[in-house]
Amino acid sequence: MNQKNTEIDTSTMGGRIKAIRIQKGWSQEEMGFRIGVNKKSVISEYENDKRAVTLAMLPILADVLGSTMNYLVTGHAAKEDPDIVLAIQLPKDLKTEKGRKAAIEHIRIVALME
Repeated sequence: MNQKNTEIDTSTMGGRIKAIRIQKGWSQEEMGFRIGVNKKSVISEYENDKRAVTLAMLPILADVLGSTMNYLVTGHAAKEDPDIVLAIQLPKDLKTEKGRKAAIEHIRIVALME
Protein backbone atom coordinates (compact mmCIF):
# COMPACT_ATOMS: atom_id res chain seq x y z
CA MET A 1 0.00 0.00 0.00
CA ASN A 2 1.46 3.35 -1.04
CA GLN A 3 0.48 6.06 1.43
CA LYS A 4 0.92 9.69 0.46
CA ASN A 5 3.26 11.57 2.79
CA THR A 6 1.23 14.45 4.22
CA GLU A 7 3.96 15.91 6.43
CA ILE A 8 5.16 19.31 5.25
CA ASP A 9 8.89 20.00 5.09
CA THR A 10 9.24 23.32 6.90
CA SER A 11 12.99 23.46 6.37
CA THR A 12 12.38 25.56 3.24
CA MET A 13 10.64 28.89 2.79
CA GLY A 14 8.08 27.25 0.53
CA GLY A 15 7.30 24.64 3.16
CA ARG A 16 6.86 27.28 5.84
CA ILE A 17 4.51 29.27 3.58
CA LYS A 18 2.47 26.13 2.86
CA ALA A 19 2.32 25.06 6.51
CA ILE A 20 0.99 28.45 7.63
CA ARG A 21 -1.52 28.60 4.74
CA ILE A 22 -2.87 25.15 5.63
CA GLN A 23 -2.95 26.01 9.34
CA LYS A 24 -5.16 28.98 8.45
CA GLY A 25 -7.43 26.72 6.38
CA TRP A 26 -6.88 28.62 3.14
CA SER A 27 -6.78 27.18 -0.35
CA GLN A 28 -3.98 28.25 -2.67
CA GLU A 29 -6.55 30.29 -4.58
CA GLU A 30 -7.69 32.12 -1.42
CA MET A 31 -4.11 32.85 -0.43
CA GLY A 32 -3.42 34.20 -3.92
CA PHE A 33 -6.39 36.52 -3.58
CA ARG A 34 -5.15 37.75 -0.20
CA ILE A 35 -1.70 38.64 -1.55
CA GLY A 36 -2.98 40.05 -4.84
CA VAL A 37 -1.93 37.18 -7.13
CA ASN A 38 -4.67 35.84 -9.38
CA LYS A 39 -3.03 32.51 -10.29
CA LYS A 40 -2.92 29.71 -7.75
CA SER A 41 0.00 28.27 -9.72
CA VAL A 42 2.14 31.11 -8.31
CA ILE A 43 1.31 29.97 -4.77
CA SER A 44 2.10 26.38 -5.72
CA GLU A 45 5.45 27.48 -7.15
CA TYR A 46 6.25 29.41 -3.95
CA GLU A 47 5.29 26.44 -1.79
CA ASN A 48 7.35 24.00 -3.85
CA ASP A 49 10.36 26.34 -4.00
CA LYS A 50 10.07 26.59 -7.79
CA ARG A 51 9.63 30.37 -7.73
CA ALA A 52 11.62 32.73 -5.57
CA VAL A 53 9.67 35.12 -3.36
CA THR A 54 10.68 38.64 -4.38
CA LEU A 55 11.79 41.27 -1.89
CA ALA A 56 8.62 43.19 -2.75
CA MET A 57 6.40 40.17 -2.04
CA LEU A 58 8.12 39.04 1.17
CA PRO A 59 6.59 41.66 3.52
CA ILE A 60 3.17 41.14 1.93
CA LEU A 61 3.37 37.39 2.53
CA ALA A 62 4.57 37.86 6.10
CA ASP A 63 1.73 40.27 6.87
CA VAL A 64 -1.01 38.15 5.27
CA LEU A 65 0.27 34.98 6.93
CA GLY A 66 0.61 36.69 10.31
CA SER A 67 4.28 35.78 10.38
CA THR A 68 7.58 37.60 10.15
CA MET A 69 9.92 37.98 7.21
CA ASN A 70 12.66 36.53 9.40
CA TYR A 71 10.68 33.35 10.06
CA LEU A 72 9.70 32.89 6.42
CA VAL A 73 13.30 33.30 5.25
CA THR A 74 15.24 31.54 8.03
CA GLY A 75 12.72 29.37 9.84
CA HIS A 76 13.72 30.95 13.14
CA ALA A 77 11.07 32.76 15.11
CA ALA A 78 12.26 35.57 17.33
CA LYS A 79 11.21 35.28 20.93
CA GLU A 80 8.65 37.96 21.51
CA ASP A 81 7.51 39.55 24.72
CA PRO A 82 3.86 38.45 25.18
CA ASP A 83 2.90 41.94 26.40
CA ILE A 84 4.24 43.50 23.21
CA VAL A 85 2.45 40.92 21.09
CA LEU A 86 -0.78 41.74 22.95
CA ALA A 87 -0.25 45.50 22.54
CA ILE A 88 0.11 44.98 18.80
CA GLN A 89 -2.80 42.55 18.44
CA LEU A 90 -5.46 44.29 20.54
CA PRO A 91 -5.81 47.39 18.33
CA LYS A 92 -6.05 45.12 15.27
CA ASP A 93 -8.98 43.30 16.90
CA LEU A 94 -11.00 46.45 17.55
CA LYS A 95 -13.97 46.89 15.25
CA THR A 96 -13.86 50.61 14.57
CA GLU A 97 -11.17 52.91 13.28
CA LYS A 98 -11.99 55.31 16.13
CA GLY A 99 -11.33 52.57 18.70
CA ARG A 100 -8.05 51.57 17.02
CA LYS A 101 -6.83 55.17 16.94
CA ALA A 102 -7.75 55.67 20.61
CA ALA A 103 -5.91 52.49 21.64
CA ILE A 104 -2.80 53.49 19.71
CA GLU A 105 -2.91 57.00 21.18
CA HIS A 106 -3.04 55.55 24.70
CA ILE A 107 0.01 53.41 23.95
CA ARG A 108 1.82 56.51 22.65
CA ILE A 109 0.97 58.47 25.80
CA VAL A 110 2.28 55.69 28.04
CA ALA A 111 5.46 55.44 25.94
CA LEU A 112 6.05 59.19 26.35
CA MET A 113 5.65 58.89 30.13
CA GLU A 114 8.51 56.37 30.35
